[in-house]
Amino acid sequence: MVGEREPFARVASQVGPGVVQVRAGRSQGSGVLLDPHSVITNAHVVGDSPSPAITFADGVTRPGRVVAADRLYDLALVETVSPVNARIEPAPEESVVPGRQVVAIGNPFGFGWTVTTGVVSAVDRIVGGLDGLIQTDAAINPGNSGGALVDLDGRLVGIPTLVLAPGQNIGFAIPAWQVLHVVEQFRRTGRAEHPYVGLAGATEVIDPVVARALDLPGRGVLEAGVEPGGPAHLAGLGEWDMVIAVDGAPTPSVQALRRQIRRTPVGATVPFTVLRGGRLLQVPVRVGELPAAARR
Repeated sequence: MVGEREPFARVASQVGPGVVQVRAGRSQGSGVLLDPHSVITNAHVVGDSPSPAITFADGVTRPGRVVAADRLYDLALVETVSPVNARIEPAPEESVVPGRQVVAIGNPFGFGWTVTTGVVSAVDRIVGGLDGLIQTDAAINPGNSGGALVDLDGRLVGIPTLVLAPGQNIGFAIPAWQVLHVVEQFRRTGRAEHPYVGLAGATEVIDPVVARALDLPGRGVLEAGVEPGGPAHLAGLGEWDMVIAVDGAPTPSVQALRRQIRRTPVGATVPFTVLRGGRLLQVPVRVGELPAAARR
């Protein structure tokens, strides 16, 4: 039994100094050190506070300043001065797969530094307005939000953000790749972009005969709705077009399509590979910004 616990104890010791407690008025949660001057946490943890208090693993509390926050991504970047030189490296995206053992470290219910363990239960979950989430059975409770979900190499898998209240051990984390993508935008422009093309679709199986004839993957995203005046509509995409790939990356599911769009800078023009009436087309789409009304 001792041998089984050793990897978790090692990871907790390695990662622990990089996890902090965040207090903003009545709200409290957790955060992760990206470097000695930067903490990433959830937007719902900092709320409207411009200067949350940051408590480090050694008990030292220092003031923070919110550099940027985004409600739709539920992420906030806080500037502070850390008394410890600790940071958590990200895990490669391809390594985050169902069954991978993970450790969650945070401050549930204000108890302070707490470790729980589990596995990656699923990836690319959509919950409410958040998508691309990692599902885990590692215990996540109020106060864990903004903390660290790491693998057994101590690399950041994701930032815990919510739990399914009626369920048991069903928690969700924002994947590390998306966290770093948003942080880069926070640092560069002080805000996050929300790439948008104006499509609504569903994952569908491609007709096997057509798939074999055109050497296509087995699935794509069938467009059931194209928003009038949106980027996809202006590019000439229509209802019942099936999107097979975006910028060369296969899109076998709605989640894959949304993930690829999120990776694309606003204003960039990328080719959509579309199956229409048994023919493959390359349709250039200029990615827009999600309308302000939809970001409220």
